[in-house]
Order: sequence, then structure tokens, then C-alpha cells
Amino acid sequence: MNKIGKVFIGIGGCLILVSSLMLIYGNYEEVEAGVKASNVLSVMKDSINKNMQTSVKTDVVVQMPTIRIGEYDYIGTIIIPRLNLELPVMAEYDYDRLKIAPARYYGSIRTNDLIICAHSYRTHFKYLSSLEQGDKIIITDVNGNNYIYEVLEIEVLSSDDVLEMINNEFDLTLYTCTEDGIDRVTVRCNRVSDVV
Repeated sequence: MNKIGKVFIGIGGCLILVSSLMLIYGNYEEVEAGVKASNVLSVMKDSINKNMQTSVKTDVVVQMPTIRIGEYDYIGTIIIPRLNLELPVMAEYDYDRLKIAPARYYGSIRTNDLIICAHSYRTHFKYLSSLEQGDKIIITDVNGNNYIYEVLEIEVLSSDDVLEMINNEFDLTLYTCTEDGIDRVTVRCNRVSDVV
């Protein structure tokens, strides 16, 4: 084998090693996010069940009551029965928070324009595209009030189509990245019932 062949084999081996390490890290990050969300959910459910009003504050910007768990505020939980999914929902969105749980991207339950986003982790919103019209989604606020929504449509939006994401006639929007990370799987819902 000549020198050029050995160089290409060495480069190929390095690339395989790097891609393996990236895959391992991605899987670790996804599992870690699931554990963090589960831990927060457990604390949040205890707080909601005890109706700890002293821990609840109303944020004028969020226009929803929030509860502080650790260093972050949460607006409640989301349940998606078809996906067998129950997760806490953070009050504010940023990239680091999304590594823990879904987050409020925009709006409020009270103004019927709530938008929640999450990473496409298996433990978060990876399977949003498998939802169907008529599926139910339940949001529980930190006071224990349940809001039931019905899926009306599922679409894919460009990642830079922020105005179309926000300016809509739906009460609830959920979104996550497509598998290639380029576009956004977007689920549009309207409220069908409130259970206090």
C-alpha cells in the first residue's frame, strides 16, 4: 500500500471516530434531557397537587401563573396521550432551557395564542409528526387547571418563517425541528374544553 492510501485510511478512521463520538454525545444529551424533564415533572406534580399558592407567581409578560423549580420558572405541564408523553413546560425559551424541557416560545393560555417548542429528542417532541387530526393535548397550569385542545392541522414551516408561526388563528401551536433540522414540524390546535 502506498503512502496516499495509508493517509486516506488514517483520515477515514479519524472521521469514523469523530462521528461515533458525536453520536454518543447526542444520545447522552437526549437521555439527560429526559431525566431532567422527569425530575422537574415529579416536583411540579407534587406542587400542583398540594396547590402551593405561595410558590405561584403571575408574570405580566407571560400572563400565566408560574412556579420556580430550581433556577427556572415553569407554566405547567403538557400531556400528549397519543405519544404517551407528559412533560413540564418552561416559562421562557432559550437553547439551554430546551435541553431540559419544552418551553413557551410565545403567547399564553389566557390570550389563546400559546406556542410551545421543544427539541426533537425522543423524550420530547420527536414524534409530533405522527399526531393526527382530532388527537387531544392537555395543558395543566401550575394551579391545576386543565385545558384540553384538539389537533386541527399539521404542517411543516421553514425555520425562518417566524411570522407565520406566530400570526395564526389557533389557540395552541407545538413545534420541533424536522429530522434534518432545517424546517419545523408544526401542530396547530384549538381549545375544546377547560376543566378547572
